[in-house]
Parts: sequence; structure tokens; C-alpha cells
Amino acid sequence: MNDAPPPPPLTDELRERARRSPGTWLYAVDPFFDPGGEVPPYGVVGAWRADERGEITGEFRHNPNYRPSPVALGYPEPTDPVDGAVQLSSAGYATGEEIVPLLLEAQVIVAAGPDGGIPVFDTGEGRAAFAYTAQAHLPGELPEGATGWQRIRGGDLAGLLPPGVGVVINPSSPAGVILPPADLRR
Repeated sequence: MNDAPPPPPLTDELRERARRSPGTWLYAVDPFFDPGGEVPPYGVVGAWRADERGEITGEFRHNPNYRPSPVALGYPEPTDPVDGAVQLSSAGYATGEEIVPLLLEAQVIVAAGPDGGIPVFDTGEGRAAFAYTAQAHLPGELPEGATGWQRIRGGDLAGLLPPGVGVVINPSSPAGVILPPADLRR
């Protein structure tokens, strides 16, 4: 079974590069990177072979170490630094270590419960509050039991949560992440 994505489309610009570089391999670079700049090995999708006449042979070799970027995965433009860090981490382009410090300093939007508290939900991976880093991430309707939305600093949110409760950042986003309680308390 071949899990490799199809090769990127052949463009006129690529064919011109092949004509100027016969007998070489032409690299397909993930759209996250500037193909004229430095590209890490995991940012190369693969390469096409140009024959001795400078024509692309159709032979494409996938890079087994390629990691699709947030751009290649079709993620929307990040709305803020926390969202950007979550996207990079989700795509394997960052470790995710920067997410918690960014969250603790950021303003987030959370549901407000009837008593003014923050509702906690069972995520299937534990209990967590939902935090949205921008209006664009809010779901179409309030979560069950919520009476409205409120803005709060991430550090204040972490301090208000009961022990054993984590935070889900942008749960409706293609790159949402669950931060376990231990990560928030460090």
C-alpha cells in the first residue's frame, strides 16, 4: 500500500527549470517554504527527474522524511501566536513546548456557565475546559450548559480550573490540541 501523496503538479516554471538543468533532479518543496531559500530535509516533498534533453521524465521520487506543513495540510492562516504554535506542533514542525507559555499570556475566549464558572467537558481523553484563541474558532452554538462567552487571560483560566482538568485549545480547528493538567501547572 502506498501512503505517499500524489506528486505536486508539473508547472511551466518547473518544465523551464528542467530545460535549463538537463540530467538533474528537480525538487518539489512544501508550500510553507520559499523554494529559493533554505529548506529543511523534511520540507522537500520529493523530486522529478529531468533527462539529458532537459525534459521531465515523469519519474517522481517521494521523500520518505517529508512532513506536510500546516499549509500543505490545508490549515487556515493562524489567527494568533497560540494558534500558529498549535498548527506547527500538529504538523510536526515544532515540539509544542511553546504552546503553554503562549497560552498563559494570551487572551482566550471560554464558555461561561450559569454560575459564572467555566464549564468542564469530558473529552474522551480526560476532563477539560474549551479555550478559543480567536472569534473565528468559536463553534456555531454555545456548548451545552453554557450561558455565554467570556474573555480571560490563559494564566487566569489555568488558575481557575479544578485539579485534574486540562484545556482544549480551538477544539473545532483542524489543529486543535489538548493540554493535560500537568502541563498547565508547570
